[in-house]
Amino acid sequence: QADLENMPDPPVPVPTRRSRRRRQPTIIDVAETAGVSFSTVSRVLRNRDDVSDETRSRVRRVIEQLGYRPSGVARALVTGYSRTIALLVSDIANPFYPQLAKSVEQEARKAGYAMAICNTSDSVDESAAYIHRLLEQGVDGFIHASVGPDEERVLELVPDRRRIVFVNRRPRSRDVSYVVADNRKGAAILVRHLVDRRHGRIGFIGGPSWAANARERLEGFFRATTDLRVDAVVADGDFSMASGARAVDVWLASGHMPTAIIAVNDTVALGAISRLLDRAALLPIAVAGFDDIDLVGSSIVGLTSMALHIDKMGSAGVHLLLRQMGDQIVPPVRKTLEPTLHVRRSTAEYEGSATNLTLLLATP
Repeated sequence: QADLENMPDPPVPVPTRRSRRRRQPTIIDVAETAGVSFSTVSRVLRNRDDVSDETRSRVRRVIEQLGYRPSGVARALVTGYSRTIALLVSDIANPFYPQLAKSVEQEARKAGYAMAICNTSDSVDESAAYIHRLLEQGVDGFIHASVGPDEERVLELVPDRRRIVFVNRRPRSRDVSYVVADNRKGAAILVRHLVDRRHGRIGFIGGPSWAANARERLEGFFRATTDLRVDAVVADGDFSMASGARAVDVWLASGHMPTAIIAVNDTVALGAISRLLDRAALLPIAVAGFDDIDLVGSSIVGLTSMALHIDKMGSAGVHLLLRQMGDQIVPPVRKTLEPTLHVRRSTAEYEGSATNLTLLLATP
């Protein structure tokens, strides 16, 4: 131990010539070498007309000689624009959001924009942190598709309403644009479809009460079941497969199992189907969902679903955002897409009847 304590400190390594990295030239280096101002270089980079041909040629020669390449962050600081938009989503693991993100990214790329995606987990603090950081980095605008209760906080951080469009949620604020589907009408169409197939007791597995789209679907369900005089039962959910399975467990345990189920989204519907399969009780039960994600249209799943036209929703949101950012005064646009029912075997094969219900409730 004494020998170790008396050992001299190891020598500090000296970087060799090969290990030293050459500093990348900056816009300031270009300005000094060309003998012009920082703002003149900026105008050349933006192809502005207020620069003489001689100065423009000299600046471009220096840029080539120094090997200067403007970074995206530097360009944003100079111009105030990064040609980047951000997409805020609730949960990227939910199949709805990758499909939406794909349509947003494709439309943004056509217009020369990049897209950043932010997973908020429906947290107000997470949404605020993302927006604050992205604004500092020069992000131009936001497509807000997260359904969390963060509207007030978000609009405090983005006071210029031209820089944000809400998608898949109807905001309370009247001075902001949005693109949504008609959720109430979609729920009513689903109820009518199931009533036409002789279902007299229909269940609805909902979402969080703070989510506008979940509330609208539940409201449409209640209105339709009341008008059609159908027995309605409701279970709470949270947009997850687990909540679909829990609802089935609750209904089976209570003896109030419906002959048909409408889930607040396709993920919840898949959770309900999975639990019904576990209980060997699928045959008497019809199940339908919302969103019509790509997965449920496959021959393996075959889930009846209310299509909300996710691709159109994403592309319309981008078009609206870019138009708003390009104009000085733009009134808010409120765009509502018509839902479309896609009937598949999850409801087409199962017609409700008292016999089926009795059989189900007798299943151990």
